[in-house]
Amino acid sequence: MGTIWTPKLNSYSGAKYLRLAQAAADAINQRELLANTKLPPQRRLADALGVTVGTVTRAYAVLEQRGYVYAKVGAGTFVRAEESEFKNKQINFATCQPPLTNQISVLSDAMSQLAKSPQRLTQLMAYHGEPLKEHQLIFSQWLHKRGITQQPEQIVFTHGAQQGIFAVLNGLMQAGDTLLCEGNCYPGIHTAAVQLGINIEPITLSDEGLDLSELEQKIIAHQPKVLYITPNNQNPTCIQYNLSQRQAILALTKKYNLVILEDDVNYCLSSEWHSPIWSIEQGSEQSEDPGHVIYLSSLSKVFCGGLRQGFLLVPNLYALKIKQAIHSQCWMISPLNTELACRVIQNPEFMGQREQVIAQRQQLCIEMGQRLGLKQRWRGLNGWLQLALPLKAHHVVTALAQKNILVRNGDDFNNHQNFIRLSIGDAADDKIFVQQLAIIEACIKSLSQTAYSVV
Repeated sequence: MGTIWTPKLNSYSGAKYLRLAQAAADAINQRELLANTKLPPQRRLADALGVTVGTVTRAYAVLEQRGYVYAKVGAGTFVRAEESEFKNKQINFATCQPPLTNQISVLSDAMSQLAKSPQRLTQLMAYHGEPLKEHQLIFSQWLHKRGITQQPEQIVFTHGAQQGIFAVLNGLMQAGDTLLCEGNCYPGIHTAAVQLGINIEPITLSDEGLDLSELEQKIIAHQPKVLYITPNNQNPTCIQYNLSQRQAILALTKKYNLVILEDDVNYCLSSEWHSPIWSIEQGSEQSEDPGHVIYLSSLSKVFCGGLRQGFLLVPNLYALKIKQAIHSQCWMISPLNTELACRVIQNPEFMGQREQVIAQRQQLCIEMGQRLGLKQRWRGLNGWLQLALPLKAHHVVTALAQKNILVRNGDDFNNHQNFIRLSIGDAADDKIFVQQLAIIEACIKSLSQTAYSVV
């Protein structure tokens, strides 16, 4: 039998379908809606709430994706029993990904629109060795709105940012060359370098960014072709380079003629984000031929990782070599994938409530760190917390894994100063996030009070 459940949405914020989905999730968590209960028919609930049937359909789709309900064809939508596969799901604070808000509906809209355009589909199903100009224009306009000046033809699409990294290193470097990068940086850069036989030389990080004196010394000593950095949100430390740092690094690369690979993948709140070094060079009156910065980003941390839409901004000097490197790996970037990405970023609801969700979760984490007395730094989706000895990072990682909560050990980034990294996007909803955060806090507090001894 169906239920006469009719929620009150006034206490929730955001789009109506998200408010409805959250109200239903709360009702399920609070056992107001029991396992195997049938949710109201969509039209009946729509009439009761004074919303469209489409709003209810979207809300039910979000609930199904989050694991709260399941649909039976011809029968309706039912609350999922606790014994389901979701009961023992690990909560992933180890992988950096955006929280799920409205991505399902935005992507569903894009796919539905495309499905109704057979002529466009026919065009996209063909081979295209070069990016479609309309795709470059759409991304160019989107980047201009974000304050990143460029020309559409400078945009090179990739299947995710990791392929972009590999293509730049493959196109501009040779086996035996030296790549400069941040100490304790993203492990994927090491993976790409090893595959290509490229040597890596790390540069020490300070709270402001790179150690500039060490950077210049290693440029002179190793004569590198490329410097890989993440100035807006360094992974994993959450350090953000200040403006004088960025300007100084750009001046050094021009002086010694090397290329900056500027990775801007890691998400920042709008209040945290600053214009990239790419924009500094493009806007410099002294730069007659700007060609020392390649900008890299993707939709993975801002929308979803599964879309695999990365992109580079490439000076004309290096475009051919990088495109050849991409063609050697996959011949072409899927225009179908890029078409969906274009439709996604053109949707006015592209960001939904993610900015607010991330800001709220970040604040809760900061307050937790303060209560625990930890040294911490937070930016975007990541937090970098230093544990107080005798408690060690691997103690916390192991103890939380036993509770089905995954966090990242600083050792994974070659940092051995007793840090853990928390990524705050995976939890299905805010209530689950708060519950899991409380477990993390209790675990750290409990372990900190334990006297460790070696027998």
